[in-house]
Amino acid sequence: MKVLAFGEILWDVIDGHEHLGGAPFNFAAHSAQCGNESYIVSRLGTDPRGVRAFQQFKTHRVNPRFVQWDEGHATGTVDVTLTNGQPDYIIHENVAYDFIDPHHVLTFLNDPRVDVFYFGSLVQRKDVSARALDVLLESLKARYIFYDVNLRKHCFTEGIIRKSLDACNVFKLNNEELPVISKMLMGEDLPMEKFIESLMVEHPKIKTVIVTAADKGCYVFEKSKPMTHVAGVPVKVADAVGAGDAFSAAFMHMLGRYGDALRAAQVANKVGAFVASKHGPIPMYSPDITALLNGSDVV
Repeated sequence: MKVLAFGEILWDVIDGHEHLGGAPFNFAAHSAQCGNESYIVSRLGTDPRGVRAFQQFKTHRVNPRFVQWDEGHATGTVDVTLTNGQPDYIIHENVAYDFIDPHHVLTFLNDPRVDVFYFGSLVQRKDVSARALDVLLESLKARYIFYDVNLRKHCFTEGIIRKSLDACNVFKLNNEELPVISKMLMGEDLPMEKFIESLMVEHPKIKTVIVTAADKGCYVFEKSKPMTHVAGVPVKVADAVGAGDAFSAAFMHMLGRYGDALRAAQVANKVGAFVASKHGPIPMYSPDITALLNGSDVV
């Protein structure tokens, strides 16, 4: 499959160590490990961090064709603090990925056909990158438009979320984000099933919603079908950075390959758990995980 992610490339600074990341880049890198042709539209500073990030594209098998360079803004960074393996973030603003050039996007987008297009909320905090996203959403012919809400403190608005929900046909959020979005959009903290039902009525393009719940697994909602809970996979968490992005990539890989959301969720739970058991957001997959993504029932 051809997968295109849009959004931030940044360095997660964890305990003084720098890990290349950003949810869209993590998604693109995990999509490549799943065996897909993977691209990202983003922007890097011409500083040493930008150069180092670009050098790692080959390692992670992400095609850098749509990456822009910015001489006036630094490459993105996030200070990450871990508490019991769970991350908290300080996200620096006015960095390169806030200024993705819409004109550059159109110039390089020779073939608008992709199987999966991924985007989130953070990259929409500034008007320039938000316009670039609009250009892509208007121009692409994507089978799946996947919105991973990925709420980050002070980096989202009701307008961003509503516009994104109008654009996508697959929506992912976690159980901590659900009450925040329910209160914002519906005016109250609705029970999960009632909220998702209302959401899919208000945004009729959405065909599938996934609510992740860490070690409790995830909940899958498909239009005109009852909610299904998919059990989690217990692991000893090393750090959870990147685990959600691995889940997303594996879910879309399996959904695109087999068209079965429940099977996709089962596999995605296992991939996300594997990544949570390792340090860093993009560990190399084990042979068992790779076999599972190739259709085996080994794990």
